[in-house]
Amino acid sequence: SITLQHAALSMFVTSFTTAAAFYANYVSNITAIRCFGIYAGTAILVNYVLMVTWLPAVVVLHERYLLNVFDCFRKPQQHVYNHKHCWTLLCQKFQDLLFAVSEASRIFFEKVLPCIVIKFRYIWLFWFLALTVGGAYIVCINPKMKLPSLELSEFQVFRSSHPFERYDAEYKKLFMFERVHHGEELHMPITIIWGVSPEDNGDPLNPKSKGKLKLDSSFNIASQESQVWIYNFCQKLRNQTFFHQPDEQDFTSCFIETFKQWMENDCDEPSHYPCCSQPKFPFKQEVFELCIKRAIMEIERSTGYHLDSKTPGPRFDRNDTIRA
Repeated sequence: SITLQHAALSMFVTSFTTAAAFYANYVSNITAIRCFGIYAGTAILVNYVLMVTWLPAVVVLHERYLLNVFDCFRKPQQHVYNHKHCWTLLCQKFQDLLFAVSEASRIFFEKVLPCIVIKFRYIWLFWFLALTVGGAYIVCINPKMKLPSLELSEFQVFRSSHPFERYDAEYKKLFMFERVHHGEELHMPITIIWGVSPEDNGDPLNPKSKGKLKLDSSFNIASQESQVWIYNFCQKLRNQTFFHQPDEQDFTSCFIETFKQWMENDCDEPSHYPCCSQPKFPFKQEVFELCIKRAIMEIERSTGYHLDSKTPGPRFDRNDTIRA
């Protein structure tokens, strides 16, 4: 009890500070790190509770009861041959065996091993020198360790099926920044989203919880003010040094510019009006909502452009109203 009184406070301080360091990971935006911090911090505190409660109780029970059960040092009665006497003999044999093993281990490490090291020191030196020369031959001459190259950019540390190794061998070719790093003439796309609230409503303690998309109810791209703002934004973005104009302009570039050009085309038939011959920009809200759908269908039919969940462009709700 005295030992526990002195050690409990020190153990609490060390456990609490370590757990606090792990709990600090909860402020991270990465769900996996959050879960790890909570798990590790809680495990340390639970371990402290067990160390000051369960472990002392087990030690007390062991000293009071288990030692009496397995006491092999009681002198057996010579005139009675029963099961207790047999059990005592077995325990005595087991104790003798443990003592012999302990003595053999002590003699080996205190006398035999130092003698082997000292007596055969030249053999050990020659053996380790041979290992050094052999290792240098394997690394530098045959088969010779290959330095990183464009084909093998990293040393293989794990097995080939490990995700880290598979990334170097297969997956990194799928990422554009990796391909640009290796000299390919590619341009990194930038996707700008309007109409969606930047809100993470998923479970922060569940890595598989992605949450639900929440639309911005105050966003109305069909209004004339929004049309002008987005059009000016695209014009300013186009003047930046990092901007690269694609060969074909469609809704994946800046859809408001493409839509404006499409609306300025002459009407082939009177029935196409008001979705043509509209040089005045911005368009009225009802005209915009009507013609944006026709523009998408027309561009899809003439250019092969297809608007899906992975393609940048306007997004519509179930009521066929543009929302983002």
